[in-house]
Amino acid sequence: MPTSETTANKFSGLKKTALSLCLLPLFAMHSTSSIAKDTNPLKLPELGTVASSSLTIEKEIRIGKAYKMMMRSRVPIINDPLLEQYINDVGLKLVANADDVKTPFEFFMVENKAINAFAFFGGHVGIHTGLFTLADNESELASVLGHEITHVTQRHLARSIEARQQTSPATMAALLGSIALVMAGAGEAGIAGIQTSLALSQQLAINYTRSNEREADRIGIALTAKSNFDPASAAVFFGKMAAQHRYSTKLPPMLQSHPVTELRIAETRVRAQAYSPVRLNPSLPFLLAKARILVRYNQTTDDAINHRLKVSFDANTPEHRMAHDYGKALMAVRLKQYDQALTIINHLRKTEPNNLYFLDTLSDIYIGMKQPHKAIDVLENYNEYMADNPVIALNYASALVEAKEYDKAITKLERFTTAHPENIPAWSMLVDANQKAGHRVQRHIAKAEHLALYGNFKQALKELYQAHNNIKNDQITQVKVQARIKQLRQREQDLKNLKI
Repeated sequence: MPTSETTANKFSGLKKTALSLCLLPLFAMHSTSSIAKDTNPLKLPELGTVASSSLTIEKEIRIGKAYKMMMRSRVPIINDPLLEQYINDVGLKLVANADDVKTPFEFFMVENKAINAFAFFGGHVGIHTGLFTLADNESELASVLGHEITHVTQRHLARSIEARQQTSPATMAALLGSIALVMAGAGEAGIAGIQTSLALSQQLAINYTRSNEREADRIGIALTAKSNFDPASAAVFFGKMAAQHRYSTKLPPMLQSHPVTELRIAETRVRAQAYSPVRLNPSLPFLLAKARILVRYNQTTDDAINHRLKVSFDANTPEHRMAHDYGKALMAVRLKQYDQALTIINHLRKTEPNNLYFLDTLSDIYIGMKQPHKAIDVLENYNEYMADNPVIALNYASALVEAKEYDKAITKLERFTTAHPENIPAWSMLVDANQKAGHRVQRHIAKAEHLALYGNFKQALKELYQAHNNIKNDQITQVKVQARIKQLRQREQDLKNLKI
């Protein structure tokens, strides 16, 4: 499926610095006494005047949703249903075996070659594509996810705030005030406020991080083993990261926030020995996801991608061979060599006819060949019994739009967005379908929902006002738009008032 655009603003300059400070374990929340009261423009309460217990689970979830909304417009989050489904399948398998789970969990991927993973309020866990492609198997990926899940379940961020409320009482209040500014449309002022409100005391940050990291290592390895992944994979992955950057003058973000020493690797290896070793067959979904990332989310040359495919899937197993061929098919699509891509995918589907990765690429091939009805013919049967699956639903809708069956596509997308109200590609496609169908009012409504997911409430409300002004003889839609205007105004106000 042609994925929706990744957010236009990549990590750069001040935005990169500020956002990296907002993510745990990149969070190192210490401020100096130079932080003045006017860094808290929304007059949120200082931690020194509010009990630490005021940071409830419910408030953590609210703050986490605000962070995620902010990130959508400033970080290249990958809105790819195949990768979203895969990373959540692995992550939620671990969560199902975790103790002290108090929040829902959501896993997502960021298009960034840096080796990094992070977690923040409300069970949000992000993985950079650079870290994913460094992993050689699913257990190594699971070891990283287990570590980040532990940061959330052990509430390391909340504990960090409590530990610092005496030395930096204004930090959290100022931070949340800055986030609220960003959400309210203050843009760079809010981003600058985030950076200002997080002036760091490096030594204290390192000491506390080490404490967090030891706990995350211990519990994370136990969680990996309990979830039937190889417990030794954490030490292997740590060793791989350390070896790759042993002589580097500039460490990747994860090694800055997760210092990997020989002692830590040894401790991790010893901890793993307390559990029975797990020997797993190669995971085809993991290998296909890795191939997809290497081809579709890799800002490099075609020759470099082909080389990475060759070295990444050189093991002589059926799974590695299929992943390599899948990568070749994606490269052929990338180069618009559709006949070659079709030959490869048809061969792969002889073994795995219902594989969603192959169906997705088959749909892309037919659309690229200007034969969308062939994609529709293939996908219609799956749509009958997998109507709610994002991969099937979005490919099916995309093919319908390409075939100019706009009303059918709109009906499909409206049902899908009702069940998945935060699916970015679905709303983007719904805007496009309504535009092409000439449905002006519905286009404005869909555009408003799309903008609201990025926290752009000002523009979202403008779209709803335009929709309202263009409604003719449709009182039901008019009432619905009026109600949605009221809801978005309230959400905007809630973010302005965000406080601990």
